[in-house]
Amino acid sequence: MGKDLFSGGAAAMTPPRSALSLAFEKAWSAIPKNGARIPDKADFRPERFARFLPDMYLVELHDVPGKRVPIRLAGNNIRDHLGVDVKGMNYADFVPPERQHIAGASMPKMFTSPPCGRWVRKDILHKDGYREVIEMTQLPLFEAKTGTRLVIGLIEGFGAELHGEGQFHFEGREAEVFFEPA
Repeated sequence: MGKDLFSGGAAAMTPPRSALSLAFEKAWSAIPKNGARIPDKADFRPERFARFLPDMYLVELHDVPGKRVPIRLAGNNIRDHLGVDVKGMNYADFVPPERQHIAGASMPKMFTSPPCGRWVRKDILHKDGYREVIEMTQLPLFEAKTGTRLVIGLIEGFGAELHGEGQFHFEGREAEVFFEPA
């Protein structure tokens, strides 16, 4: 789909985005922008994202590190797999303490001109020791009524077995790619 703008390492090390990630980008690109650079949340229609909803999430962005990424919504596959409803929690609470001050710090880049999407590969370490790699595709939304920056995302890669029990944390980032949506 869009042009990849790589950050965080050598582009040759970044695997291609999945067909589902590209389809999610295409669905985001179809949201009316009404002359704006970034779609307004008011124009988002969940029925157009039906195939993605179980694996989607919505977060707010704030500039204060401790309150940078509150989670507004998480699909049922995310809740089931992690073993906890993360709605209302802060993403920073799920990263090791030494990384909390930088959790979500690169996400505001999505709101530059032109706006861009973000693809991230992360490890999740569950309480039982099980480690899995997930991929997240993130795109910007703007809540014009309140002036709030939002990020709508899709998670891929959860295994078939549930390991969550509500006890997990995100670990290091293998890759981060910013891309210009088509």
